Amino acid sequence: MTTANSTKAPGRGSVIAFRFLTAAIIIGAAIVGAIGFAGSYDSLKELAEHKGFGKFSYFLPIGVDAGIVALLSLDLWLTRMRIPMPLMRRAAWVLTASTIYFNANAGVPQPTTVNPYPSLWDDPVAVGMHSVLPLSFIAIVEAARHAVLRLAKLAEDDSMDKVRTIRWVLDPLRTFGLWRRMRLWEITSYATALLREKERLVYLYRLRARFGSKRKAPVEVALPLRLADYGELLPAPPLTEREEAEQAAAEAREAKREARARQDREDQEAEERKRREAEREDREARDFAQREAREAGREAAREAHEQEMARLAAESEARVREAREAARIEAEALEREARIEAERRTHDEARRKEKEQVKAHEAERREAVLVTSRTGQEQPREPRGGLADTRPTASRGSRTAPSQGGGPPSREARKAQREDAELHAASFILADRRPTAKDFGGLYGQAETWGGDRLREASKRLDRDAEFRDRAEELRLEQMLTSTATHHTP
Repeated sequence: MTTANSTKAPGRGSVIAFRFLTAAIIIGAAIVGAIGFAGSYDSLKELAEHKGFGKFSYFLPIGVDAGIVALLSLDLWLTRMRIPMPLMRRAAWVLTASTIYFNANAGVPQPTTVNPYPSLWDDPVAVGMHSVLPLSFIAIVEAARHAVLRLAKLAEDDSMDKVRTIRWVLDPLRTFGLWRRMRLWEITSYATALLREKERLVYLYRLRARFGSKRKAPVEVALPLRLADYGELLPAPPLTEREEAEQAAAEAREAKREARARQDREDQEAEERKRREAEREDREARDFAQREAREAGREAAREAHEQEMARLAAESEARVREAREAARIEAEALEREARIEAERRTHDEARRKEKEQVKAHEAERREAVLVTSRTGQEQPREPRGGLADTRPTASRGSRTAPSQGGGPPSREARKAQREDAELHAASFILADRRPTAKDFGGLYGQAETWGGDRLREASKRLDRDAEFRDRAEELRLEQMLTSTATHHTP
């Protein structure tokens, strides 16, 4: 929504037009100034020569025009520095008037016998032609000064609005009073003066309507109207009796309304206090319940902690018992290992002695063979403690027992022979005296392959058959006892 006082940003076309207008003004002012200065220079120089200035007549026009420019510039500078000096502008106007007068005198005709004393009015056309350019130059300078002051915001806007002519025609007496108050009290705005005049007239007519006339009105009511003539602002105009009654009734209604509003506010405040009190009690109850819940939670946490500590203590005791049991088992294992190690050492010692005995028997057998070969009568004995001596009796029988018909052995006989050979091989393995497949097969009159099969089968049965292992262990002990008894026989 736009108003009369609203400003609108100029468009691009208006800005360009304004720039062209400014350039035209500057160029025109320069042309007028140059032509006026040239014309003024010639007119003043001729006038100065005619008046007897001699060579100084060449500098007088320059001094006068330069003085005008210097005085106007100095006035503008002093105003800019906030130290205005009206004498500078008055001096510039004096020089301007002198220039115009000097240029006008240049248009006065020469003295003749008919008119020995010519004046400015003898040839007004020539006087006007000589004065028009200086007047134009001075007008341009004043316009430029005014524009610079306004643009720089140096000149105070103390100009006073004019009263409209139509108002002088329609109401000359009151218009004169309005104009008089504007001039007396420096009311520069015509709209403000009109508003104050309107308020004054309204106050005056209401005063007359209330009291009949200005004289009958109380002093305190008529005084503001008198002070308005001296520029004071008027208060609210007096009311009539009806307006006072209406105002009293309105004030009573307003008082009742304010009383109701105040009562409503008090009721709302009371309700608000009750609500806040209820909220406070509710909040305190919630806080108490939360504290109780926290206490219960802490108590439950304490009990849980104690139970956890008890559980940890029980677990610790169980771990201690387990550790003690593990230590006991480990001690027993160490003791058993020590016992096994002792048995192994005893067994190794027995094997070492057995090997020594075997070597001794072998030496005896060789010696016997040598003796037999020498005598041809005595047969060599089989060394004690060898594979033949350690073979069980059943093995010897199974090795030579033929079938009932004189043919090859039966299936049962071969099975019994394999069982006996595997048990015998297991006793050798337990005694850590594993024979070769060829030697073991030769004990039973079999091939090397048969002996290797029996050794492998005995190793497998030792791993998976506990009863077989017990039987082999008994056979091994029996062989050890037999071997020991044989070695101690003389």
